[in-house]
Amino acid sequence: MEQPLDPRASPVVAEPERHAGWNELFFDLVVVAGAGQLAHLLHNGPHLTDLALYGVLYLAFWTVWAGFAVYGDIAASATRVRTLLIAMLGMAVMAASVHAVLTHHAVTFVVAYVLLRWHAGRVWRRGSVVADWPLAQFGAGALPWLVSLFVPTPWRYWLWALGIAVDIVTLLVATRGRTLRRAAGRAAARRGDRPPPGPPHASSPAPPRLSESRIDTAHMGERLGLYVIIVLGEGVIQIIDAASERDDWDLPLAATGLGAFGLLAGICALSLLYGTNGIPHLRKDALPPRLAMLLHAVMTGFLVALATALGSAVAHFDDVLPKGQHWLLCGAMAGYFAAGVVAALPLAERADRVWVLGWGLPCVAVAVALAPLGVRLPAWATIGILVALVCWQILYDPGPAGAPGAGRGWGGRIRRTARLD
Repeated sequence: MEQPLDPRASPVVAEPERHAGWNELFFDLVVVAGAGQLAHLLHNGPHLTDLALYGVLYLAFWTVWAGFAVYGDIAASATRVRTLLIAMLGMAVMAASVHAVLTHHAVTFVVAYVLLRWHAGRVWRRGSVVADWPLAQFGAGALPWLVSLFVPTPWRYWLWALGIAVDIVTLLVATRGRTLRRAAGRAAARRGDRPPPGPPHASSPAPPRLSESRIDTAHMGERLGLYVIIVLGEGVIQIIDAASERDDWDLPLAATGLGAFGLLAGICALSLLYGTNGIPHLRKDALPPRLAMLLHAVMTGFLVALATALGSAVAHFDDVLPKGQHWLLCGAMAGYFAAGVVAALPLAERADRVWVLGWGLPCVAVAVALAPLGVRLPAWATIGILVALVCWQILYDPGPAGAPGAGRGWGGRIRRTARLD
């Protein structure tokens, strides 16, 4: 949706709620391939360098997806299918390049990424400012990737990380007002406008004509939730693949597989039933879209890593997990729980902050402590503890002492919050 450019303008009244179209759902299929290829980076080890490479490449892949998801969200029925197909093809090339990105396909990955970032900026007509997604206007994060084509290893990897850092900082600091003012200044500079000092008069040049495009938060929330479902689906695929390679199906394998599936089901409930944008305990419109999307990127990155660790856990159901995979499993869950705390704590009412801390911090602490202390536990026991933590988050709701209607479960608190909103 578009509106005149005025940082002081009140928010636009939301249009009637719409849902993801067939073209958007088809476009999201590329995420299935991307998540699967990126998960392979964590199969061996993983070492710190593997984790760093995975984090950079995952955020690059997610950023491209988000740029075109924002385009489809704002353009709505005017979305050009050709644009999405081109983006889908480019992201498929990125996904196919991941396996050999350190050897033969680094240039392919970088070229596809830079071209897609450029294409994502070109879809907006001149004079349109996407205030909720600053990366539509500010593509400086792609510049280090472009420079890396002419730089040898290992420096090129540092440039990749720099490009991602630039994008993250842009999303953190580029508020709506700053984005609009900067866009107006750049438009004026292109026109060569130099308003004379002092009060404006009749001969002053007219300000550039710009329009502001805003994200449909309900529709984008659905897209982000669907993305979480796709990522959890990668976990199901990893579990099935690991189980299919075992000939001796027995009780320990069944316990590990069911526990891993239960963990994914619990995460699905926390993220989609008791959250917004696929983020647990995030209330609707509590964060600006750019920050909610950034948090979504970080959280889903942990979930893709979790998918790899669950596949390894099922493969080692009758033994302890390899140390690297055990740490990956616990670290991914700690990161997921931490994302929920980050989403909930700063926005909670003062009376609810103790509840949020009791809801989230124990899970983060136990998951972190489980990494070094549970190295000798069998895979099924580690997964069982993590399932218990997810159940704690689903069931925990002490409520204020003596307060009427204080529930003992998530459902009660969510319904009370909905009434307060």
